Amino acid sequence: MIPAPPLTPYADALCDYHAGVEDARIGLRSSLGEDDALPASFFFRSGDALLPFERYAIELCRGHVLDLGAGTGVHALELQRRGLPVVAVEVQRRLAHLQGARGVRQAVCADFRHWCRPGFDSVVMLMNGLGPVGTLTGLGRFLAHAVRFLAPGGQLLVDAGEALPEPEVAPRRWPPAGEYPGQAWIELSYGGRRGRPFRELYVDMATLARHASAAGWRCEIAFEGEQGAYLARLTRV
Repeated sequence: MIPAPPLTPYADALCDYHAGVEDARIGLRSSLGEDDALPASFFFRSGDALLPFERYAIELCRGHVLDLGAGTGVHALELQRRGLPVVAVEVQRRLAHLQGARGVRQAVCADFRHWCRPGFDSVVMLMNGLGPVGTLTGLGRFLAHAVRFLAPGGQLLVDAGEALPEPEVAPRRWPPAGEYPGQAWIELSYGGRRGRPFRELYVDMATLARHASAAGWRCEIAFEGEQGAYLARLTRV
């Protein structure tokens, strides 16, 4: 396959699906042992097709909302339908443009780990929203940065999940000695292009709570799902 930037296959598949390629699927391989093909249609769901934790996170949102890692605008569009003003931030420029085509009123192309705009009452990061920080070191940096997004009394709503390696992977090579198991490597592919591997963080509840506390956040678990998945609500101490 032709090598590509890490997220190019993801953006290619979603833009193709939006253009009418209904069977577009994204190949995914991870150091946790996962080897799958994700239907692009999943990233265009809405209403009752949203996962329970997504619906609950949207219910918790109030005021001026910031959607980080907004993808195709799934959550931003739901929030707009509820009458909430939303800014959607997405690092892939084509997906930020796609959001606009789908009706997202304020779409920004930026890397949220470095970009900043203050004054939001609710910040949402969904579908393993903390994944892009990559490592526990990256998590600490992001939590120190994220306070700059919030208005007084604001909240950060993030979903995450514990790393669950496939049985044949765990005993042999995952995690590397001394490394937190949730610091995974991910590789995406689509249409004859394979993206370069990138880091994706899966963080368990106790580890997130410790890092949040160290960065001056109060962390409460708002929703618990299956297989270690959860929604956390972070507020400033």
